[in-house]
Amino acid sequence: MERLKGIIFDKDGTLFNYGEVWGPVFSQAIEKGLSGSSLSEERKNACVNDFLKILGVDGKGNTYPDGIIFRHNRKITATLRLLILCFRYRLSPFMVGRSMFDFMRKSDLGLEKRIEKMEFPGVKEVFEEAHRRGYILGIVTNDTMRSTRIFLQKMGISEYISFIRTKDNSTHAKPNPAAIKEFCEEKGLESNEIAIIGDTIVDMEFAHLGRAGYSVAVLTGSGDVEGLEKLADAVYPTLIDVLSDPVLFP
Repeated sequence: MERLKGIIFDKDGTLFNYGEVWGPVFSQAIEKGLSGSSLSEERKNACVNDFLKILGVDGKGNTYPDGIIFRHNRKITATLRLLILCFRYRLSPFMVGRSMFDFMRKSDLGLEKRIEKMEFPGVKEVFEEAHRRGYILGIVTNDTMRSTRIFLQKMGISEYISFIRTKDNSTHAKPNPAAIKEFCEEKGLESNEIAIIGDTIVDMEFAHLGRAGYSVAVLTGSGDVEGLEKLADAVYPTLIDVLSDPVLFP
């Protein structure tokens, strides 16, 4: 293995527990979206729960690896699941589709208020140590730039990151490896000189397709232990545990 010189991190589910942050936000947003429906309270609650499982996270912070959030490259399957939900609860596909669009943009979902008092233990320590060791650090996420910058500022790690790609850029979304190529070209690196740290199968496919030199998965996102162990070079419970990795931090 070439000496690693750069690390690309995913954001949601990697730098923090996905379910703890986004589960309650999505739950409240869906409940608000269904407030004008004719569903009984019991049916409405059941619909919210089913909708959340399709997304991949519920209001209690539980995650489901097959959810759209974690396997967002399966658009056809996602569309079918949403259509079945509409049929089951007699909902307008247009209304559900609009709600899904808002979720995937993560706009106007009370993000800043939600994370205002949250702590993100271990994140700054990992970035400080990686920076101290001379790694060039980047973030590649399918989230928006606005949301990404809010999180990075809150975590106190903006100063360590010299490369960011989000869904607002023209770069193809993961698992397309375009962002890896751009990172390498911009920083003067070869793909086998960088590591990818993420929480989903998509992140590991991104690393593989981009021919990254090393791939690390954490379980604070999709929690897909079986799937991630098949694709990642190393798997850890949380981001702070990555500091014990013998390759990245010998």
